[in-house]
Amino acid sequence: MRSARKRFRSRAAAALTALALPLAALIGLASPAEAATSATATYAKSSDWGTGFGAGWTIKNTGTTALSSWTVEWDYPSGTSVTSAWDADVTSSGTHWTAKNKSYNGAIAPGASVTFGFNGAGSGSPSGCKLNGGSCDGSSTPPGDAPPSAPGTPTASNITDTGVSLSWSAATDDKGIKNYDVYRGSAKIATVTGTTYADSGLTKGTTYTYSVTARDTADQTGPSSGSATVTTTGGGGNPQPGGDKVRLGYFTDWGIYQRNYQVKNIVTSGSASKLTHINYAFGNVTNGQCAIGDAYA
Repeated sequence: MRSARKRFRSRAAAALTALALPLAALIGLASPAEAATSATATYAKSSDWGTGFGAGWTIKNTGTTALSSWTVEWDYPSGTSVTSAWDADVTSSGTHWTAKNKSYNGAIAPGASVTFGFNGAGSGSPSGCKLNGGSCDGSSTPPGDAPPSAPGTPTASNITDTGVSLSWSAATDDKGIKNYDVYRGSAKIATVTGTTYADSGLTKGTTYTYSVTARDTADQTGPSSGSATVTTTGGGGNPQPGGDKVRLGYFTDWGIYQRNYQVKNIVTSGSASKLTHINYAFGNVTNGQCAIGDAYA
């Protein structure tokens, strides 16, 4: 008898395990994160009588797995509201409205759709629609949220051999600016929350190009600003606005005879450390090449 009971319990446990596996698979068919990128919600008015209207949302499963539930959220402007609804539980917080499925219409098979309707007051249109936390059009950004404008072209200041300070005018956005991406050429070098950035570690006498793009609170990126070209100081390059100015000396080769001022005296007198350029008189052109007229000098 004991042996028979043990065999029965073993078979029963095995049967329960076999049943649990399909059940777990069914539970994991759809999560809100999956639904957000594989379904759409479309708004349509069915009637309008001036002071009120009839409307509804259609949720369509555009993915390959079943959805187990859905939640649609949207905003109405002040003065527009839902007065009654069917086939969904509709609630509000201020001007923000939320509709959740009923117990009988939460599951949506791939390719199928569900519609819920309501009557409303006012004349406004919905905005900022979200389906299960994602966009109602199946993308990652809520429809109706425009990307930010382009920031102003960066302005360079405090240009040194190895660094430069950049500033730009702010971009605008209907939902607010989150941060800015700073580019040196085609490479993104920084993300900042303000409208300034100090770049460092540059090479002296080298030309760089900078631009900036803005990112809004929905993480949308707007168009690029204009480009600013900056050349660091040093390296014998052309001076840039705000950088070092040319400090020019004039060396006359006959000076070694008249006052015994030799080339090395430019260094020993301390003049060399104060100059960026020297004009030497005189160099000649011989057979199409540069040549010194007085080799001794």
